[in-house]
Amino acid sequence: TILGPLWYLIEPLFTSIIFTLIFNNVANISTGTVPPFLFNLASITIWNYFKVCFMSTSNTFSANAGIFGKVYFPRIIVPISVVISNLLKFGIQLFVFGCFYIYYYHQGAQISLNRYTFLFPLIIIIMGMLGLGLGMIISSLITKYRDLRVLISFGLQLLMYVSAVMYPVSFFKEKLPNYAWVVA
Repeated sequence: TILGPLWYLIEPLFTSIIFTLIFNNVANISTGTVPPFLFNLASITIWNYFKVCFMSTSNTFSANAGIFGKVYFPRIIVPISVVISNLLKFGIQLFVFGCFYIYYYHQGAQISLNRYTFLFPLIIIIMGMLGLGLGMIISSLITKYRDLRVLISFGLQLLMYVSAVMYPVSFFKEKLPNYAWVVA
């Protein structure tokens, strides 16, 4: 493509702008002291890593069936390499998030790092492993039922809107107190 790797930057930025307009300006969903754009950028960046790991892993066995039939090697290497290679895209998007974080911090936004920040690498590893595991489970079904790939993509998009990726946990505690434990 003409823009190539710039899409790694454009996708989360434009998505965050649109989500800020829809969720924060139109729907008036508060993000507390965190600037809405920064909240949405963090959510999109983290969700995109999980989504890409899950979707690319779920297509691994059907996409590489020719290689698997010709050469013997441990099959797990291909999905693991996909998850690891997705870390590069995630790293680029995380760098962009870091730049916006520093910008908002210097603008006086009431944001700060806390002790849970040190758990971030562990959370990324867990998300990658979750995407790998779920993707491999689904991959075995996709090799037989190819249309399942479209259903999974649609299901992931719905899951993003239903989960606490786009809404702060405080939103669920206010609006749906009986179900807040699901997302907390």
